Amino acid sequence: MALSVSYGERYGWTVVQVAGEVDISGVAALRERLQRLVTDGCLRMVVDISRVDFCDSTGFAVLVATRRMLSSRDGQLRLVLPGPDVHTRKILQLFGIERIFDVHDSVDEALADLREAVLTGDAADAVPRPREGTRATTD
Repeated sequence: MALSVSYGERYGWTVVQVAGEVDISGVAALRERLQRLVTDGCLRMVVDISRVDFCDSTGFAVLVATRRMLSSRDGQLRLVLPGPDVHTRKILQLFGIERIFDVHDSVDEALADLREAVLTGDAADAVPRPREGTRATTD
């Protein structure tokens, strides 16, 4: 399956949806999209890889590099993994993904604290601003 990358915004966070295979043949599109978002000013990002069928070390390296870019700008990255019985999650766990990233089981879970802040009025900068991005696809 070809890699697809799309993004939007929820509660002031950029949510990047990744689907397909993240391997050496398609990782450049993911790297470019994530780097562009950060260089364009994104400081709070959720990367949802729950629909990724395969992720090799090149994909893992891109996620680590993105986390470092965000950290160097005082930003944050939250990661949504596939379900616990999915092979991709098991491989990423071998890489130590849960020690490196703030890991969640869904986008809603990753943003739950922000959603609550918006509903209670405790987060003036967490107001959702709709912004839909382009889709990068590799074949």
